[in-house]
Amino acid sequence: MPNPVSAKKGETPDFWWIGLEDSPVLVENAEAVMPYLPYYMAGWPLKWCATISNRAPDVQVIEHSDGTFQVVSTGSGGEDLTFDNPYDAANALAGALVTIHVSRVPRTVCLCAGAARVGDGLVVVIGESLVGKSSVALHLAVLGNRFFGDDQLSVTLEFPFSGMCLGLMPKVRLPLPDDCGDSFRQFVDGYTSMQDDAMAYLKLWDGEASTFGETAPIRAFVFLDRRDAGRPDLRPASLPKLVKAMVRAAFAPHVSSPELLAGLTRLAASTDIYHLRFSSSRDAAALLSREFRVLDQATAN
Repeated sequence: MPNPVSAKKGETPDFWWIGLEDSPVLVENAEAVMPYLPYYMAGWPLKWCATISNRAPDVQVIEHSDGTFQVVSTGSGGEDLTFDNPYDAANALAGALVTIHVSRVPRTVCLCAGAARVGDGLVVVIGESLVGKSSVALHLAVLGNRFFGDDQLSVTLEFPFSGMCLGLMPKVRLPLPDDCGDSFRQFVDGYTSMQDDAMAYLKLWDGEASTFGETAPIRAFVFLDRRDAGRPDLRPASLPKLVKAMVRAAFAPHVSSPELLAGLTRLAASTDIYHLRFSSSRDAAALLSREFRVLDQATAN
């Protein structure tokens, strides 16, 4: 293994408090990757705190003499990963920050889900891996709905149920699908801050996207069911099936399995739940945006 050197070339390690004031994540030697962190997350409070002696760091960033970067996180879900560039190391640090933050907030779990604020509340889309959660959430943003997350969302397990943005930047797989539409292509081109052959990372304007810590009530859960062809079809969902999907999508190392099941059942039962069959993410988002805006208009009248 290469010999580690600190980000300060052998001097006493520096520490950063990152996250909420009452439960920040302590990161050692983040200087080497800090300039690249905004490509992956936004809105997280942070402050440099020089040296710390009364507790161990939650995450260590180690820059090796061969130019590689090691990101070591502790606790439940902790990992020890090595990267050959600071961009990927910053991405790993972003993931570690989310994991540690979520595990410290009581009665709160992280869902692998996309979300946008449509009217007064969040429409949360969940489903199996690669079903299109990110794409549907971003298409909702293209249609003028406030983007809340395309991959991970923090949700409460007690009333009043709400979602909290985790500040992760949206990303889009490349190449874009042929049927994504000109508006989506222009959206991706206009907001891309960094990209490689496989992925584009977007940075949306503050007025169009939420940042870390912003909360909103949850108005609906939508289980995505991708088909090979056909128009999108939105129907009421089965509560047991939706809860089962939510359990599979949940990251909650600090919550017992019975408590997680009970909490997610209460959450799903408290809001509208839908099953959306679709073949095009653009058409799926258009249907969701239209249907929920119609509901808002009907309520207003």
